[in-house]
Amino acid sequence: MQHDEQEDKTLYKVVVNHEEQYSIWPADRENPLGWKDVGHSGLKAECLAHIETIWQDMRPLSLRRQMEDAAQNPQPPTDALLTEASSEDDLVERLANGSHPIELGLRPEKTVEALQVCLDRGFVHIHFPQTQGGTELGIKLDQNESDLSQANFESQTGKVRLIGGLTLNYTKVRCIADIDLATLSGQGHLEIITG
Repeated sequence: MQHDEQEDKTLYKVVVNHEEQYSIWPADRENPLGWKDVGHSGLKAECLAHIETIWQDMRPLSLRRQMEDAAQNPQPPTDALLTEASSEDDLVERLANGSHPIELGLRPEKTVEALQVCLDRGFVHIHFPQTQGGTELGIKLDQNESDLSQANFESQTGKVRLIGGLTLNYTKVRCIADIDLATLSGQGHLEIITG
């Protein structure tokens, strides 16, 4: 006779944990930690049948309570989530409305020499510090529209006007930045490119 065909004569007991989840456990063994007797014991099939009649909702107790509480006390949509989503959408409009303080994002050091390297490369980072968390944009410079004529790079004085394009939040824009070489900061804004 094969082992599969032998009838299981082991006595089991029905146990439950603090989350009201049921199981069976050999009656001659100590309960596992966190489980207690329900008061029903018998053969495996009898214990499983008992569990089937008493365990109607198999979700843990904490989850059932949380879902019941949510159903009885629905929370309105949080303004924080709406504000965060809309602030991303509004970022382009906010930066296109008026002039904003800006700083050059120069690495490894914020120097006029690092700015010259960026200008030669045709790409510069402009940082808008007064947006939520700050916004740094990578600008591909338009060499024809940018104006370096009022700058003296040797004495680190004067101003440069940097103009270049990028895509921000799926919107094509042009950045106009007026930078003072003495501080490597200034004023800037975006223009939305239509068409």
